[in-house]
Amino acid sequence: MTGGITLPRRGPRLGPARLHGSTLVLRPPRYADFPQWQRLRLRDRAVLEPFWHTSALDWDARHNEKAWVRECLEAATTARTGRRFATVIEIDGRFAGQVEIGNIDAQARQGEMGIWIDARTARHGFGGIAAGLILDFAFDRLGLERVIAPISPGNAAATNGAKQIGFVREGRMSLHFHVGGARADHDLWAMTRVEMPATGFTRMWIERSLAHASAPQPHRDAAIASDRTPSAATIAGVLARYRAGQLWRAGRQLVPARPVTLRLPGEPRAVLRSLRPADLAGSTARNGVPGLGDVLGSTGPARWREFARGAAGVRSPAGLLLVLDVEGRDAGYARLFDLDMFDRNARMQLRADPALADDGVRLAATRALLAYAFGTLGLFRVFTAIPAGDTASAAVAARAGLHKEATMRSYTGIDGRHGDHELWAVTAGGDRNA
Repeated sequence: MTGGITLPRRGPRLGPARLHGSTLVLRPPRYADFPQWQRLRLRDRAVLEPFWHTSALDWDARHNEKAWVRECLEAATTARTGRRFATVIEIDGRFAGQVEIGNIDAQARQGEMGIWIDARTARHGFGGIAAGLILDFAFDRLGLERVIAPISPGNAAATNGAKQIGFVREGRMSLHFHVGGARADHDLWAMTRVEMPATGFTRMWIERSLAHASAPQPHRDAAIASDRTPSAATIAGVLARYRAGQLWRAGRQLVPARPVTLRLPGEPRAVLRSLRPADLAGSTARNGVPGLGDVLGSTGPARWREFARGAAGVRSPAGLLLVLDVEGRDAGYARLFDLDMFDRNARMQLRADPALADDGVRLAATRALLAYAFGTLGLFRVFTAIPAGDTASAAVAARAGLHKEATMRSYTGIDGRHGDHELWAVTAGGDRNA
């Protein structure tokens, strides 16, 4: 159990589900899927690439044997850690696409659904079944409260599919992903546990499809680009590089980051600074605001573990944790975490005891943290979740340059508060800079 979420040790095998005389299952990817995966991805390039993550490699190079082997390795690794559950869509024994729940946040009880399916199969209800199976898994097995699906406004097929299965558009995230060669806005679509049909999403979708969707017509597949599975030498080579990368990243976590001290503009008596061993005795909630001690844990060993987890700074598992120091007193904390260096996005949090830090100090601290994020760290987008109704925090965010993008329903904040939260964000240089 992690944060109340049950995490299977292995990737899921879901189904079977039957529609139009065909059987669909979701299962972990295999090396042997490579020829069919490559064939579909190359054939459907025109409908996939405009909404797929930007890469310096061309489309063909992104779909070779090594790329698929790495994808299989990554799926197995992230399943073991509980961060992501990636599956293959199999229809009558044939590879037909992929669907996953990724970016699992045990604290927020949220995951992100991603799906693509054979374009010739997509309009006959099978994509909805795959989505239904993974959603039932997310809510029933993982215990999530929310599943989100960021979708490009120009992706009409994905938008229509999200609407049909019951996702609700909560807002638009400015320049959220880098897709099709440029930063692009994405609509935030979400499903919550309370919206789950009594019979489950899979059964609901099958009944809907039988009533409305037509059965697919037989067709001949194009020739497979490669008729062989990755060789043992290819697998061994990719595996060696993959494990080396894991060791390198683990090693980086052991290297302490340089101490950070951020002066707050207009507030000479206050600074944001790196955590020190003496801070491990930090206070818990005061005046209704969680304190540093709440972030670090309730016991001495837990606090030392959290201190060690954050030693590498913003790239560490715990992210960058800074003490809000007002005249030598612990007045709260600031965090910069959930770093995604692929897109240069990160999440921000600031908590301050109002008796020690007024709104002016909170505003100065927010501005200092953003300047550090965009300047020193080179990030592009910073976002935060503010409980709905917390007008004081929203006002500070607005004055610091953040913009409200969405209202996230059934969201659990970092402080454990469950309910609607507002999504506020800002990008480097302003919302329209790519």
